Order: sequence, then C-alpha cells, then structure tokens
Amino acid sequence: MSYNLWFGNFNGDVEPSNNLKRSFKSAKNNSPIPFNISELGMKVLGGDYYNLLRKTAIEVAEERVEKELKSDDKYVIALVKALEELEEAINTLKEKKEDLEVVRETEVIGEFIEGISSLEKLKSKVEKEIEAVMERIAPNLVEIASPKIGAKLIERFGSLENLAKAPASKIQIIGAERSLYKALARLRKGKEAKMPKHGIIFMHGFVRNLPKSKRGKMARFLAAKISIASKIDFFRGELEEGLYESLKNRYEELRRT
Repeated sequence: MSYNLWFGNFNGDVEPSNNLKRSFKSAKNNSPIPFNISELGMKVLGGDYYNLLRKTAIEVAEERVEKELKSDDKYVIALVKALEELEEAINTLKEKKEDLEVVRETEVIGEFIEGISSLEKLKSKVEKEIEAVMERIAPNLVEIASPKIGAKLIERFGSLENLAKAPASKIQIIGAERSLYKALARLRKGKEAKMPKHGIIFMHGFVRNLPKSKRGKMARFLAAKISIASKIDFFRGELEEGLYESLKNRYEELRRT
C-alpha cells in the first residue's frame, strides 16, 4: 500500500490500524490527506520519527524567519531611500520659497507652503513606519543606535545579515567613504592625511555631543556595540539586556574625563 506522507512517499509493509485506513481513503492520486502522523510515523521510522519531525520543523521555521527578514530588509531599505528623497525635496522647496520671498510678495508662496507641509506630513509617516519595522526586526540595533541610524546602516550594507557580518571597523566609518578615499590618496602621495573617525554613526548623540578629541573613542565603542546588537538581532532576534547601559556608561565616562 502506498501513502503520500509529509516526509515523502511510503511504500511499506506496515499495516495501519482500521482508523488509519479510513484516513487514507483520500490518498489516491497523491492527494493531500488527513492522517495520524505520530501513529504511522513511529511505525515507519521507529525512534527516528521524532528526530526527523524536529529537524523538519526547525528547518521550516528558519526558512520562514529568513524569508521574513529579507522581505523586511528590502522594505526598510526602500523606506530609507524614500525618506532621503523626501528630505531633499523639502529642503529644495524651502530654498525656492526663500528665493521667491526675496524677489517679491506673491500668492505662489502659499502653494509652496502647502506643498512643504504635505511632504513633511508624509515624511513623518515614513519615519514612523521605519521605526515600527525596525523595532520588529532589530530591537537591539534600535536600542543601541536608534531606528533611523539602524535603518540607514541596513540600507548602506544592503541587509541586516550583511550588517551583522561586517567588522566593527567598517561599521564605524560607513558613510565616510569619500573622506577615507581622499585620505588614502594623500597618504599614497606621501602627504599628511586625517583619517575619518566616524560616518553615519556621527548622527548618534553619544558621538556628536562629545568634544572632537573624544568622538573617535566613542565611535569605536559604539560601532562595536552595533556589531554585537545586529548579530543578536539577526541570529536570535531577542532584546539583550545591558547593551545600552554599557554604552551609556562609556559615554558618561568620556564626558567626565
């Protein structure tokens, strides 16, 4: 007798119970059927049945989580790019409005004001959406870096997975590539050059609010914590207590000294 089971097609000599026979009436033409997998599975595979069931369940869960993360990654990246374009459009409209105001008073200014207001409302909605998605897929990164910085880092690295696998040194200067290349070019020519100490993470208050002489130390520490946070988010997905406190303590230490 042949059965189309979850772990493959079974052609065996095991004679199932009468209850199972009734359950397998719909097994013709390999159509999906309801059946007691525990009863038949143990007969077919013995003690290996539950091992196979557990392994399959884990693989399916991992595939679903990975698929969901990739989908959210792409969504976050698209939102970040949309936010950047909105910010650019708002700034451009504000500049044009100011240019017009210098020349003359005109009713057109009102149209600019309405347009800017509308774009700012949309910008606020996009920011809230970024925050909601980031809190779901990267709670530790949000805790350490904030939703906006975390999302920008994911956008620059291409995915949460790439960020999680990146070294802290790269996380520290990502966003400052132009300054880095200029410094390297000067060094190759034998000239003095100042290497960048931070990129996107300069937006973080713990870096930006310190004196220039201490920002490099804080940026290195922050990048290391971001690296740990993104790894926990990608591989485990649970909020890790204590990460933010250690970051705050380091900031307070640098601020006092």
